[in-house]
Amino acid sequence: MNAADLFRPREGQKQILEYEGGLMGVAAVPGSGKTTTIAHLAAELLERRGRGAGPLPETGRVLVVTYQAAAADALRGRIARALASRRLVSAGYEVRTLHSLAFGIVQTWPGHAGTDSELRVLDERSQVELIDRALREWSVENRHRWEPLAPGEGGRPDAGWEERWARIGLDLGRTVIAAAKNRRLDADALLGRLAGAGDRGEDGADLSLQLLRIGAELYSRYQLLVESWGGIDFNDMVRLAVDLLASHEDVADRLAGRWSVVLEDEAQDSVPLQEELLGRLTARSGHWIRVGDANQSITSTFTSADPRFLRRFLDRGEVRTVEMSVSGRCSPRIMGLANGLVSWTCEAYPVPEVRNEAFRRQRMEPSGAGDPQPNPDDGDSAVALRPFEHRGEELAYVARRALGFIRARPDRTLAVLVPTNRLGFEMAEVLREMDVSFDERLTTTRRSRAVIDRLARVLAFVADPLSPAALEGVFRITSGEEGEAEDLRPLVRSCYRPESLIYPAPGVAVADAFPPVARLQGDLRPLDGLAHRARRWLEAGRFPVDQLALAVAAELFEGDDLARAQRVAGHLRRRADQHPGWRLPELAADLQRPEAAREILAGEEEAAYEPRPGQLTLTTMHKSKGMEWDLVYLVGVDGIEFPGTPEDYFRGHEPHLGGNPAEMARARLTALLEAGPRPSAAPTGQLEYICERLRLLYVAITRARRFLSVSYSRTIPSGQRTRPAPESLLFARLGALLEEKRGGPA
Repeated sequence: MNAADLFRPREGQKQILEYEGGLMGVAAVPGSGKTTTIAHLAAELLERRGRGAGPLPETGRVLVVTYQAAAADALRGRIARALASRRLVSAGYEVRTLHSLAFGIVQTWPGHAGTDSELRVLDERSQVELIDRALREWSVENRHRWEPLAPGEGGRPDAGWEERWARIGLDLGRTVIAAAKNRRLDADALLGRLAGAGDRGEDGADLSLQLLRIGAELYSRYQLLVESWGGIDFNDMVRLAVDLLASHEDVADRLAGRWSVVLEDEAQDSVPLQEELLGRLTARSGHWIRVGDANQSITSTFTSADPRFLRRFLDRGEVRTVEMSVSGRCSPRIMGLANGLVSWTCEAYPVPEVRNEAFRRQRMEPSGAGDPQPNPDDGDSAVALRPFEHRGEELAYVARRALGFIRARPDRTLAVLVPTNRLGFEMAEVLREMDVSFDERLTTTRRSRAVIDRLARVLAFVADPLSPAALEGVFRITSGEEGEAEDLRPLVRSCYRPESLIYPAPGVAVADAFPPVARLQGDLRPLDGLAHRARRWLEAGRFPVDQLALAVAAELFEGDDLARAQRVAGHLRRRADQHPGWRLPELAADLQRPEAAREILAGEEEAAYEPRPGQLTLTTMHKSKGMEWDLVYLVGVDGIEFPGTPEDYFRGHEPHLGGNPAEMARARLTALLEAGPRPSAAPTGQLEYICERLRLLYVAITRARRFLSVSYSRTIPSGQRTRPAPESLLFARLGALLEEKRGGPA
């Protein structure tokens, strides 16, 4: 019997399944069965449609919208199983990501949208490249405007400011462009609103206006580059879909007839433009259900999402709000800790502005008797908070304890959650040194990066076969990293006649490709494999770059690694299309960028993943959302990663400018379009960051079912040195909450 057959709705879930139409908002706490409820609501609506009841007309369909491809795949499977449990055909519904929904609307009616059917959409990397190009062009012409923003008074800024400005300006451009487009404000309109406004002055408001003006000018240049490229970016696509529905009632009517009820999952991740798109899709039917948890909104500091949008929807008078507060995930001890964090923040947080912005006032409630998902008992549960003197000590302790847990409880699941990928890579090295088996689910896994690195080395060689460094790179691939072959690497690096090695003429010996050195007297047979493969790869160099990559991959990889290589080939093809002037040297160099792995494999680690008993999962706190484990270690919960007050250290904060420049510009744009900024004595962006880190900690805590360990180190690495890491206000508060509950450190 599958999970769908066992579904017995709780309070809250029952109210949702009784939906008869109109606007509904569902506030779902962690572990409340949100995805399962959405699937059964879709099945319930389709079953009622068959009886001629409910809000779905005879030909109407249910549209389910979410924001990640992996989530869409999971929902399709859940809905199919829910329909099968009711002996219904798996039909009458569609599951779309917001991206695919907007793209489909625009592509179906390209003339109405003012585009053509061969729509080209920029990927994230291409978008960043164009913003960076716009910034470089602007900076050359406007040195008199960005140089005075450097710290200090008088004289020219130091040499480091130009590099620092490049990072600040790129973040500024990305933020302003996304924020403006999400408000359907084009560059000319934004510049028009700013025309005549002063951007010089001593106070922060004038400085934020100056930064917004720079962002608007970058927006204008960027948009010209996008148009010259002949495509659009993702925000343009959503805007085109919204404009199309707003200006063509016939299209809106057709879509309303097709999708009579819209179910939106993860609504806390919605941005204004996306919210408007779904609002227009449902304007005629009025049947729109938004499901989400504002307390799990953890992307607002690097996207345009904001939990206030969902909270406002839930508070609207015409919206029926349902609380899904029952959760069977956590033990009462861990649930109490999470609830205590929310209550304390809303009632007593030392920064008053945070009290109203960080969390929605809601509580997780334990499941009742007979519930198919009972909460773990406190007798088999513990919470521990531990400070360490040094980062190495912290990571080694966690690795030892995790290994001990695996051996003692192979039937249980466990995870190490980190706040950043960098800390995750450090943790991964410690786990490998201690021979702890684990699933690495960081932004890109070590295995994924290895596939890309090997392909990049081969392409670099084919692009420049006379380079000794490139030749050594492929030698590592053809012969491995250890033993006799490892000893030959310095010799390969000294090769000054690679043509004699790869394509030897009659009578030419392998040794003739190298300087006369003692190593030539040894076994040179590993070089035969190098020459053999190098010839084949050079012959494949006449193919288009994606076919070259696939030919190389067929020799080097199998299974999952071959699938990863196919993604690399697709990425190379797109890059070649985006840059017609690039040849193999440029494409090979592009593949070697540090960011390439993240771009190529975006979404790979988002595929459906189920923690395995006895196998440790290593991932970030952000990527842990939606998952759960019996034991969870939260590592690195210090005052640097989790600042608690405006006086703390903030990443990306420029003290001499009074905050994060990009956030200052975004706040100024919001003030320009709305009633004004929220009053605060804190520099712009700090309050939002504090609120999001509170929510991130809440998400991380609620991943644990039975056991939770939270730790930080008082001293952490910083480049080649170390630096002190203060205790976070949040870590201290968790300790106080444990004492109040008499749980104490376990």
